[in-house]
Amino acid sequence: MHSGRQGLPKASFLVLVLSLTIWNRDHAPEEEVWGTLSRMWLCAEGEHCVFGESRELLPHMWLREGNLEYQQLPDSHLACYEFLWGPQAYAETSKWQFMVFLLRVKQRALRAFPPLSAEAAREEDEAA
Repeated sequence: MHSGRQGLPKASFLVLVLSLTIWNRDHAPEEEVWGTLSRMWLCAEGEHCVFGESRELLPHMWLREGNLEYQQLPDSHLACYEFLWGPQAYAETSKWQFMVFLLRVKQRALRAFPPLSAEAAREEDEAA
């Protein structure tokens, strides 16, 4: 992500996918990745106005550049696949540095929207 080969929107898309791998114990099932991305109006089929052809980003650009790896889930009866951190992602950062970055982003978001943050905290407390 230091290389400057990608524009900011596409790099943020990669950050999201790498985040999903961390939150899912170092792997992100393909179905879950596309489910998350579809909530951002980025569907597996079609072209997004900012990201372009979404099916091209994951398997072609980021796999070819080594930012992500793609493999079939072990012991799956169906053809289910998952995304993992690739060697280029490891070369540019560590999972620890990446998690620290995500925590800083979260803290900035909480400071930027204090009323919403307080409301979200109350809702989380009520749900627990």
